[in-house]
Amino acid sequence: MQNNLMRSSSKINYYLSNLNVANIIIGYTFTVSLIMPLIGDAEGASRIVTVPYRGLSLILSLSVFFLNLKSNVKLSTPIKLFFLFWVAVLLRMFYDLEVRTDYFVLGIYKQKVWLIAIAGCFIPMISLYKSIKIIDFNYCFKLLYIACIIILIPSFLYSLANASEAQRAQGNEALDTISFGAIGITMSLLSIYKAVNYKFSNFFKFGLNLALAVLGFYLALRTGSRGPILGFCLILLFWFAYSKRRGTLFFSFFIFITFIFRFLIIEILGFLSPLTATRINQALSGEDLSMANRQESYAWFLERIFESPIIGSKFARLGNGHYPGYSHSIILDILLGFGIIGLIVFAYVVIKAFKSLINNINIRENYWVGLIFMQYFLLALSSGAYYSNPILNCTIILVLLLPKKLN
Repeated sequence: MQNNLMRSSSKINYYLSNLNVANIIIGYTFTVSLIMPLIGDAEGASRIVTVPYRGLSLILSLSVFFLNLKSNVKLSTPIKLFFLFWVAVLLRMFYDLEVRTDYFVLGIYKQKVWLIAIAGCFIPMISLYKSIKIIDFNYCFKLLYIACIIILIPSFLYSLANASEAQRAQGNEALDTISFGAIGITMSLLSIYKAVNYKFSNFFKFGLNLALAVLGFYLALRTGSRGPILGFCLILLFWFAYSKRRGTLFFSFFIFITFIFRFLIIEILGFLSPLTATRINQALSGEDLSMANRQESYAWFLERIFESPIIGSKFARLGNGHYPGYSHSIILDILLGFGIIGLIVFAYVVIKAFKSLINNINIRENYWVGLIFMQYFLLALSSGAYYSNPILNCTIILVLLLPKKLN
């Protein structure tokens, strides 16, 4: 009887721990993609989905944490530093939001920032660390792969029904163009990974994966978002280069060739997505309004960074009751909050994560995790805030923990 209970508990732990990984990476997109089309895009409809989802996700991560509470995994130096970095982030946020009185932030915005930072990022990071011994990366891959396929169907139909070739497509009211484009790229990466690494008994399965990769890339193109598309191209170059000997030399050569023929590449891209090609050309020529608007943000952040360049001054752009603002650059955000010291720590962690990815590519072991990490790291260079980016922070932890899993 006792043995049966132990086996049952182990199965529950196994499924919840792996579901936790899949949920962190794709759960939000999966949920809103399936439910939002059913309830419509009326004002406030997205909160009906997102608030309960965040609560259930927190319960899942906490359950995984407590189920694996007794699990001991030795922390490597990069993981220790990353957790310490995040402790510093939370302390900085507490001081800026709850102690300082030289500016005002509305209570509802404070709650939102705390919710995503603690419940969306920090607790899931800890749950992954505690459950690494029970995580089955092959099973997680299957969950993500199937979820991406399920997401693509309603998203593809929504895209066709609600956007012309000249409009930027989005998944639904709760899924902006960048997030929609990112999930298309994730589908492409997973499909290519499966086509390259899995042995197929027939050509149909291989062709199906290539078709899914093309469909994911097409959806990303429909959004007109440059970040996911450019990131995808860099990842493919990086992936191919480091699968060979002298990967750094190959990668540098590919980047050089891409730069030389950039206008030809953009012209070819224009046949697939005129909107995306136009937006890339506008960015290169300085005519893009969204890039022009960011210049003011960059100038503000740089001015504040130079006031306290060593240890930083505040975690975000705060004041006038507004939601904490970010610079659209993870580098500037970290410099503002923690100065050069914080950036050095974060850069060290990221470099170690990339080294782990390269090693996993060479031994062909579960490097799909690193590809997703790279995707969201590249995206963070030009979009979003690091303290509200669960996928980036959690995939950093997973990539750094992979050597522990392999050993």
